[in-house]
Amino acid sequence: MTRADKLAGKKIAVIGGSSGIGYGAAEILLSAGAHITIISSTQEKVDRAVSQLSSTAGGNVQGRVGNVRDEAAFTELLLSLAPLDHVIFSSVDKIIRGSLAEANLSDAAGLFGVKFWGSFVVAKAIAKHDIILPGGSLTLTSGAAALRPKKGATIGGALNGGLITATISLADELSGKRIRVNTVVPGLVKTPLLGKLGNSEEQQREIYEQAAGRLSVGFVASPEDVAEAYLYAVRADYANGSTIVIGEFHYLLSWFEMTEGISNGFVIQMAVVLFDWG
Repeated sequence: MTRADKLAGKKIAVIGGSSGIGYGAAEILLSAGAHITIISSTQEKVDRAVSQLSSTAGGNVQGRVGNVRDEAAFTELLLSLAPLDHVIFSSVDKIIRGSLAEANLSDAAGLFGVKFWGSFVVAKAIAKHDIILPGGSLTLTSGAAALRPKKGATIGGALNGGLITATISLADELSGKRIRVNTVVPGLVKTPLLGKLGNSEEQQREIYEQAAGRLSVGFVASPEDVAEAYLYAVRADYANGSTIVIGEFHYLLSWFEMTEGISNGFVIQMAVVLFDWG
């Protein structure tokens, strides 16, 4: 086997793989010859993603429905897929932004249930059971709020920062099973989030065009662009406990200021980073 087909036939589960960043990761891993199982919260999203991936990327792809808020059921789902070579976790319910003084902490605690506690549900299952083969990996997803915390992102920054810290300890904890753990930190990415926040297609184009003008690369990333980081995390046998940053975070503060007021304040809630929610 050559380095080019290193992932050929490898079994990889992408949790949150039905849209956005997770979908991009599934697509690039399929192109590398991996056998992909995407996991998402509804049958409709799973069926749509499997159909799209089969028609565009080809290869071996299947889908399963699972909810990380139900630890027992989700652990059973992972066990049914074992043994896996790699697991990617990219799910997020909704980003947490806004004034701390006005924050509904009960709502915020609920939003931790997918991205933060979901990551631990998966990691715990992998630590307790033989789900990932020795030499495999778990890749988590953090966010720019962990690296550039600022006003309006205190809670979200704590969530994302916690995942980066956990990555380091998980890499040590799972070392006995020879399972690597890394985290990808995406910058600004075009995902369905803006539309779900109520922005029209025209408003989304305006937001992205203005942001692109502030980025040295001259464009806002697609999920396919960011997927390269996940491909690296899976392929790089020497990467462990790493925070893999892909994006230009030093531009985000000026972009936040530039877009303030666009789309009735929706941008203010998400200007630090956009996520795929899976």
